[in-house]
Amino acid sequence: MILFMLVYFGIYGSMHAYLFWKIHQVLQPEGLFLAAFTGFLLLMLNGPILVRILERNGQIMPATVLAWISYTWMAFLLWFWFLAVIRDLFNIGVRIAAQIAPDAYRLIIHARPALLVSLVLIALATIWGLVEARGLTVEHVTIKSGAFSSTSGPVKVAQISDIHIGLIEGQRRLEQIVAILEREKPDILLCTGDLIDGMTPHTNHLSKAFTRYDPPLGKFAVTGNHEFYAGLRGSLAFMEEAGFTVLRGTSAQAGPLRIAGVDDPAGSRTGEASYTDEAAALAMGNGSSFTILMKHQPDITTRSLGQFDLQLSGHTHKGQIFPFNFPVKLRHPYIAGLYELDSGSRIYTSRGTGTWGPPLRLLAPAEVTIFTINP
Repeated sequence: MILFMLVYFGIYGSMHAYLFWKIHQVLQPEGLFLAAFTGFLLLMLNGPILVRILERNGQIMPATVLAWISYTWMAFLLWFWFLAVIRDLFNIGVRIAAQIAPDAYRLIIHARPALLVSLVLIALATIWGLVEARGLTVEHVTIKSGAFSSTSGPVKVAQISDIHIGLIEGQRRLEQIVAILEREKPDILLCTGDLIDGMTPHTNHLSKAFTRYDPPLGKFAVTGNHEFYAGLRGSLAFMEEAGFTVLRGTSAQAGPLRIAGVDDPAGSRTGEASYTDEAAALAMGNGSSFTILMKHQPDITTRSLGQFDLQLSGHTHKGQIFPFNFPVKLRHPYIAGLYELDSGSRIYTSRGTGTWGPPLRLLAPAEVTIFTINP
C-alpha cells in the first residue's frame, strides 16, 4: 500500500504540478483565484482516494458525484499532459533547429494559443467520450471449427468483460446488456473478469439483473484483478448470485463446448489463494470438444497453444481513451479483436462492456461480443 501511494502521488502529483506550471505561465493567477485553483487541483489529486473513503463509509451520493468529477478530470489531465508534452518536444526541436537556421524560431508554438487550442480539443473529446461511453456496441464474430460434428449445428456464445459495476456503471448498463442478450439469444454467457469495481451494499442488488436471462448452456465467469481488489469473498458471492459458475483453475462441459477458466494473477499480490494453472484446467474434461479458455488478461502461455480453440480475454479496454491505446498495446499486443495464433488456437480480446476510471471512451466503444461457432 505504501509503495502504491508513493507511485500514485509521484506520477499523478507530478502531472498536476505540470498542469499548474502551464496554466501559471499563461494566466499568472494571484490572490483568491490562485488559492481556488490550487485547492481544486489538490481536491482532484486526492479525489479517487476520497471516493473510496466515502463509498466505504456509506456516503454513496457524495461518492458518486465526486467520482464523476474526479474521474472525468483524470481524462482531462491525461489529454492535457499529452498535448502539452507534444508541444514542448516540438518547441525543443525548433530551438535546436534554430541554432542552424534562425528563421525556424517562427515555428515556435506560443503558450497562450497552445492553451486555448488544447482546451477546445479536450472539451470536444470529453463531450464525445461521454457520449461514446454510454453506448454499447454488439460485435458479431463467426468462427468455423472442426471440433464440431456436422450435426452439432452452430452455437452462439456471448462474452461480456470489464463492466466494473460500482458508482458509475450500474443499473443502466446492466439493462443495456440484458436487452442485448434477450435480443441475440446466445446459448451461453461468459464473463471474462472485472464484473465489479467495488463491493458495497448499494451494488449488491444489481446481481439480480443477470437472472433475467438464463441461457440453455449456462453462465460462466472468471475473476479479474478487480475482483481481488474489491474483496474476493464478496466478489465471488456477487457473481454466484448473478447465476455465474466461477471457474478457478478448472473446466466445465457445456454441451459441445469445454469451458476452462483461471484466476487473474492479481490474487497472488493481494494475498488471496489464486488458481492460475491453465495447463491443469485445460487437461480436465473432454479434450475433443471445442475448448474456450477464459483468462482475464490477454497473455498467451506458449505451452497451452493447441490445447484450446479460443481464448477469451479482456482487461485492456483497448486503452479506453485515445491515444492511450498505444502504450497499452506495448504491454498487451493482443489489445482488441480476434487474432490467429499457432497450432490452430485463437484469442479474442474484448474492449470491455463498461468503463473504469474516467467515465469516457474515445475510439474504443464498449462491446458485447456474440460469437457464432459453426461446424
